[in-house]
Amino acid sequence: MARLLQSVITGLTNGGVYVLIALAFSIIYMTTRTINFAQGEILMVGSFIYFGTAVTLGLPWPVALIMAAAGAMVTGLVVYLLALAPLGKFDPNTNIGWILTTLAMSLMLVEGFRIVVGEDQHRVPTPFRSVFGRTTILDIEPKQYVVLIVGVGLALGLEILHDRTQLGRALRATAHDKATASLLGINTTAMVLYSFGLAGVLAGIGGWLLGPLIFVSSNMGTLIGLKSFVAAVVGGIGSTRGALVGGLTIGVVEQLARAYGAGEWAEAAVFVALILILVLRPTGILGEALIEKV
Repeated sequence: MARLLQSVITGLTNGGVYVLIALAFSIIYMTTRTINFAQGEILMVGSFIYFGTAVTLGLPWPVALIMAAAGAMVTGLVVYLLALAPLGKFDPNTNIGWILTTLAMSLMLVEGFRIVVGEDQHRVPTPFRSVFGRTTILDIEPKQYVVLIVGVGLALGLEILHDRTQLGRALRATAHDKATASLLGINTTAMVLYSFGLAGVLAGIGGWLLGPLIFVSSNMGTLIGLKSFVAAVVGGIGSTRGALVGGLTIGVVEQLARAYGAGEWAEAAVFVALILILVLRPTGILGEALIEKV
């Protein structure tokens, strides 16, 4: 029982990063009905910016975090302007180009960083080494709890923001029917830019959280991005609450697979969970079927 409890807690803490990137996938999907497969690489950009500012330049970690989030936000907007905006009013439901261009951007970011900074891996020190003098709580380091707290906190904050504010109503209107929302005076282009910018900020924060847990490298975001996409689909893509539930679920599934002998197959367990959810509930745990009038 103790082993199971520790595995669940560890899985929840690991799932905090998946929550953030799943939120990014969902927010972009809400306004464009497409998937930004460069999201994991934007996280990588945020990690490198944080490493460069906090470790190389020696700036305080809050300043480095702000710069990482800002840099990732700019990267997210650049991805939109280069990969999606040129496609104009193509229907993402029928044109695979919307997906292929973001995939191309992800490959370009990985190769670009590999050429510029090399393939070396860098360790980022954490500012959260102890809590009340304790370096572990239930054999888990404080920096992992920070991942869970930040991921859940941002998910709940965005849920409130998008549910109770004018901005949230404009975002939901754009997601429901962009043409009608535009006729009602909503700047749908601004809503799309907002979604890509916010997704970039979330990825930058995810890069800050992930840097102290694993080595920072040019390919660190690829698998994280894929597993976060799985989390978004499992929870119900397009749903803030779904991103929260999906991210934590995938974190727990992955950790339980590691704890009970799956070892190298832990990542495979994540995709098995995806298949099971799609078979049992294609819209995800909290997702809703999209109904369109024709």
